[in-house]
Amino acid sequence: MFINTLPIIFTYTHLFTPLEALIFLGAVFCLSYFYAPEINHSWKDIPVKNWYLLLHSAWLGHVALWRAFWPFFLLVNIILYYIDHRISNVTYTIASWKTVHGMLLLPILWWVTSVWRCSANTAHKLWGASARALTLYLLLELILRFFISTQYPNTFFDCRLLVMEYGDCL
Repeated sequence: MFINTLPIIFTYTHLFTPLEALIFLGAVFCLSYFYAPEINHSWKDIPVKNWYLLLHSAWLGHVALWRAFWPFFLLVNIILYYIDHRISNVTYTIASWKTVHGMLLLPILWWVTSVWRCSANTAHKLWGASARALTLYLLLELILRFFISTQYPNTFFDCRLLVMEYGDCL
């Protein structure tokens, strides 16, 4: 997360400074810590053998936090890094890049909901607050990606591609 977006924002725009970004991200973490639920000590991690039941149990908040958080967190960051790598090698257009983000939208909403509901199912309140903060950071990352693709496409995309639509790089 923030591998390509923050350097572009800091270098090519005056939207915010690195100090302001650090203060804002720290404030988001503090708010997520104060609003994180207390640990649910009566909760027990029941192993689920079926993928559908695991996804459903995560949605309902009945699995361990690490089971709801880590697999999708790693997957979405690998996908974002891959599409950014494809953009830097000029093998993706802005439309393809936005299509991948659109395909990730519903799984990200499922993931955010699952992490927020499972955040009490952990050993320490800090882990639940950290997971909640990272979900908010991912949503901020997506907002910054949309901002870059609409307002500053020349900073990240090669606008000389012939398959691009005319209005993408104006």
